[in-house]
Amino acid sequence: MRAKWSAGIDVMRVSLLVGLASLAWPAEAASTDVAARTRILKVVPDGAPAIGEGRFSTLAAALAKAAEWRRRDGSTIVVELESGLHRLDQPVRIGPELSGTADRPLVIRGAADGSSRLTGSRALRSASLPPDLLARLPPAARDKVRAYRLPDRIAGEPQFREPKMLNDPAPLVTEVFDGIGALQPARWPNQGYADVVLGGRSDRTGFVFKAPSGCAWDQEPELWAEGFWQWDWLLETIPVERAGPRGGRIGLAQIPYEGERPGGRAALLHALCELDAPGEWWRDRKRGLLLVWPREGKVDLEIGLAETLLRIENARHLRVENLQFERARRDLVTVTGGSDITISRSTFAWGAGRAAVFENVAGGGITESVIRDIGATAVRLSGGDRVRLLPSGLFVRNTRLTRFARLSQTQNPAVQAEGVGVQVTGNLFHDAIGYAIHFRGNDHLFARNEVARLMNGLSDSGAIYAGRDWTARGTSIRDNYVHDIEPAPGFEVKGVYLDDMASGFTVERNLFVNVQKPVFIGGGSDNIVSDNVFVNSSPAISLDSRGQTWMEGAVNDPQSEIRTAYAAMPVTSPRWRERFPRLATLLTNEPTVARDNQIVGNLSLNSRPLFTEQEADPRRQTIMLNSEATQPDLTRAVTGDPRALAAFLKARRVSVPLSIEAMARASGPTQPSQPTRD
Repeated sequence: MRAKWSAGIDVMRVSLLVGLASLAWPAEAASTDVAARTRILKVVPDGAPAIGEGRFSTLAAALAKAAEWRRRDGSTIVVELESGLHRLDQPVRIGPELSGTADRPLVIRGAADGSSRLTGSRALRSASLPPDLLARLPPAARDKVRAYRLPDRIAGEPQFREPKMLNDPAPLVTEVFDGIGALQPARWPNQGYADVVLGGRSDRTGFVFKAPSGCAWDQEPELWAEGFWQWDWLLETIPVERAGPRGGRIGLAQIPYEGERPGGRAALLHALCELDAPGEWWRDRKRGLLLVWPREGKVDLEIGLAETLLRIENARHLRVENLQFERARRDLVTVTGGSDITISRSTFAWGAGRAAVFENVAGGGITESVIRDIGATAVRLSGGDRVRLLPSGLFVRNTRLTRFARLSQTQNPAVQAEGVGVQVTGNLFHDAIGYAIHFRGNDHLFARNEVARLMNGLSDSGAIYAGRDWTARGTSIRDNYVHDIEPAPGFEVKGVYLDDMASGFTVERNLFVNVQKPVFIGGGSDNIVSDNVFVNSSPAISLDSRGQTWMEGAVNDPQSEIRTAYAAMPVTSPRWRERFPRLATLLTNEPTVARDNQIVGNLSLNSRPLFTEQEADPRRQTIMLNSEATQPDLTRAVTGDPRALAAFLKARRVSVPLSIEAMARASGPTQPSQPTRD
């Protein structure tokens, strides 16, 4: 049954906390009956007077008092951020000294209506626009652009952002905000990407645009380029080392991954002469100025200052509730070490990096929340012990994730799961350039989620992705509703993408509707694909044996990525032999061949059931009890709603191997929070 939000439980929780608040003791009361005591510390919003005992002007001050109490007695401590705006210039650290206990966790909460905002941005002050900068603006912008004074910390930085290359973590990025959301550095073209012509590959002779704007790019002191230089699954953002005048040759400061290719797509960032549209900005580092063409009626601007909002390190038994986290230059919340840490009923928005990171945490995660407008990966969950195959207890549950990967568009899923035993259940992933989830490690669960409208503009990508590690087995992908995963013209994407020899996954009881390639097995073995329904999604299942073709060299090379990952795990240990018995003899038992995949009991409607290529041999698989049917009246209008689809099939007496009605989202996070309006 789909995990549900329970309004009744939430009311009970709020009532309990209100009742506890009535028991709050004065700040310095003697400690006698600690089991019955709850201490409440209140944090007033930015600029409000902290009048009265137990009230503090900053979260850091309240936590310092909480640590003092924690050393003295075992009271339950609640830190409450009152309704309103709470500004941070630096991360607030929560360490082991603030740990609660299993029955009396430390609670940090906002107002019950979710109106407590923890933000890392500061307001900008207006300034005069120097005449020489005014003259360099496009004519249409000269009576529209306004100047603002930058904070010293931002003004003095040599670059407004860090580069983003293959496998880089979320970079630090300066962002400017109005009441709608983030503005963008002056960009050409304003939307999308322009085609490039190469002047060379690894020797940095540079490239030119096929149709340049004619702007004097050689006059720009800090020019950047972002592009799909070689592959349509990898966007890299790199400083420009040199630029020729009026659309001349452009050289990059770093060589992109695997160089560049003819016909790549790119854009230029942070060019004053391209500041030609509302919502764009440019920074003058030497004079400490920011030039902005404001969106209509939005002249009160803010700039991100804090790199991170909360930094939780080796804490235990912590609950964070009912807060809005927004506008950090890197990750909004990081959790490192510790155990039993949960963030619930909260909103994460407008982080330049990730919304939340859980690293080496024993138990915890995010539940009943909204994550939107995030620059890179939304949530990273990494924990557990792979050597001993001990689960992490990490999770994302009943949460809405949308508009993630807005700055770092590739290699940034909504959820990045690594280690052992991460559970991602009951969530809604939708409308983003990135993909839903990337699995590494063992025994993860991706279940009862809805996944829709992702990756438009990317190619060779999958909404649910894993690859290049034979040992990453045991993950189950089941009971999910995946729909409308379709690429831009000329591109191709997948639903479940088991890439580059990924093996030992289970894909069962999922509903795929309007998905270009719902299940793609790229050379792997021992995968189970069973009892799924594919509607208007052809081919339903794709299989190749790339280990016998272009990937044969990597399979046989002990120094390759896949062989290195295999060598890193104790596949011959008793625990691994018991859990994954085929791994111990993998290298001596046809490692290049895609074999022993089970494709059983699936139904394909208006979809070709199986497509094989690159030496894939159906005789080496178990393929049985699958069925297919053509339903001419099965239109997109019907298949968009699982309940309508179920009624349609029932009326035509089409038997299906799963409960389609259960795919309908009856509860949970159905609407994202609206952008904050200052």
